[in-house]
Amino acid sequence: MPRRSKKRTWLMPQEVEVWYILPAIRRELTRIMIDRGIAQKTIAKMLGVTEPAITQYKLKRSKRSRGDQIEIPEELMDEIEHSADVIINAWENRPAGEMVYETMTREINRLIDVLRDAGVICEVHREHCEHVKEDCSACK
Repeated sequence: MPRRSKKRTWLMPQEVEVWYILPAIRRELTRIMIDRGIAQKTIAKMLGVTEPAITQYKLKRSKRSRGDQIEIPEELMDEIEHSADVIINAWENRPAGEMVYETMTREINRLIDVLRDAGVICEVHREHCEHVKEDCSACK
């Protein structure tokens, strides 16, 4: 029987983004970059995280991987592919020794906006908080 986590009384929308959305975005970006043959160490540098975090993003759900709390809807995966392309392009064309944190941050913020506009953040909020109403518009 799958283990259900206890619903919290309330989460701020920003907490939903930090605890659920951001790890899921990083997980998908990692998977795309790995599929494109980019080394784990390089992915960690591009995303501004540690190599062990990248290892966690690679694990299957049954291994309690990081970022596996939610699934990003398939119809939004093109947006994540686009962001991966932008980040990879910035990395490949950066001046020697520089990082691409601003580009990565801009793309992840764009993806959070896309997920918010699609109602994904609201769905996750309802799933993990017992007092979120169906017609909640707290973060709109």
